[in-house]
Amino acid sequence: MKKTVFVLVYALLVVGVFAYNKSAENENLSLALSNQYAQKMADASEKLDELDSAVKQTLLFNASDGSKEAKDDIWRLSSDIKNSVASLPLDTSFSTTWMNYLGRIGNYAKEAQQSENPDEYYKVMSQASKNLGDMKNEWRVATSSLVEGQYSVDEWTERLNATNPDFDWMKMSQSIKSYTESDFPLTASESDAMKKRELKNIDEPKITQDQAVKRFQGLFPQVSNDVIGVEMSKPGSPFPFFHIRFTDGESIGYIDITEKGGHVLSYLAERPFGKENFSFEEIKNKAEDFLKRAEYTDLVYEEARENSTSWHLVFVRKEPFYGAKVFSDVIHLKVAKDTGGIIGLNAAEYIQKEKLHRQAIDKIDWKEFFHNDVNIVRNELAYVENERLEQRLSYYLTVTRDEHGHTGTYNVIVDTENKEVIKTEKLD
Repeated sequence: MKKTVFVLVYALLVVGVFAYNKSAENENLSLALSNQYAQKMADASEKLDELDSAVKQTLLFNASDGSKEAKDDIWRLSSDIKNSVASLPLDTSFSTTWMNYLGRIGNYAKEAQQSENPDEYYKVMSQASKNLGDMKNEWRVATSSLVEGQYSVDEWTERLNATNPDFDWMKMSQSIKSYTESDFPLTASESDAMKKRELKNIDEPKITQDQAVKRFQGLFPQVSNDVIGVEMSKPGSPFPFFHIRFTDGESIGYIDITEKGGHVLSYLAERPFGKENFSFEEIKNKAEDFLKRAEYTDLVYEEARENSTSWHLVFVRKEPFYGAKVFSDVIHLKVAKDTGGIIGLNAAEYIQKEKLHRQAIDKIDWKEFFHNDVNIVRNELAYVENERLEQRLSYYLTVTRDEHGHTGTYNVIVDTENKEVIKTEKLD
């Protein structure tokens, strides 16, 4: 009897120690995540100040180097803030409208450098400057509780998802939407792009919550044993999706699956990492096998980069008529080096499939097009978005030239029909 009691007490002690260690580990992870989000919110506030200052600086000049430099800053800062906002736990409707407004400010400043109408620029950006001032103040009020450490990320998320949140995100979203409509009205191409982002071209039937969970279990059987929460996206979201949270052993994470069609929008798993066991080729093969199982059958590998724990791979959709890559339709995969398992996925761009049009392909004499010291090392067809947000069939070239003893490598994108140079980019 004493022996049995001893065994039971010992077992309870072991379970208690394990539970305590697990709880401490989760607390540390939550704290680190809270600090990371707080820093990103503070960075966004600082850059928003810089953006407002850059807009005001451009209003000082008609046409000069000072104006050009400030317009470059507007485009850079608006892009930086968009990247910060995209990775933060915010109201979906708010982040979507804010990123749209920031993108339009940046694009307008960039296009204005080729414009010969400074009066129109002054009129538009004067109003944008006023609106940015209002946005700055509201953003600081909205994020102060997390930035100042009043809430953990779990408490922040809980209040964000509450029926009556601490801050009226919907009101702020509507304000920014009104700024966008008044300051930068949509063109026809941009209107089409908006419909694409809202998945209005997808006519597949809706799935249920149970079907979404089964979809998750089919794709990620190794971590889907313990679903701890399933929530529907908020009414203000661009499109409805299921947000599924899970925990399994040392893994915690989430997956978002669209209600329409049951497509995976994003997936993220957090866990400790072990020793690297797989080569890049093995990692790439595992990624391609996963995409086949997930029925993503029209993708081709494009590029990869690595960090100490994982490989980040990019796959691009290939349309069948021209065999052209569609660089607006991509899937990002993050694969762990220790297990070869998928620990991250972003398919939002792929799901928002571009509506493509056939286009004339005029042959170009590249020897006349480029200087004689330029070498073409790759030439393929691709659909690329131009500055007017139009998908254009293009020659996608990689070229090199000798630059004083060093090889300079560039991507050059040329419209197949009108020979417009859509983009020139220097590669590292």
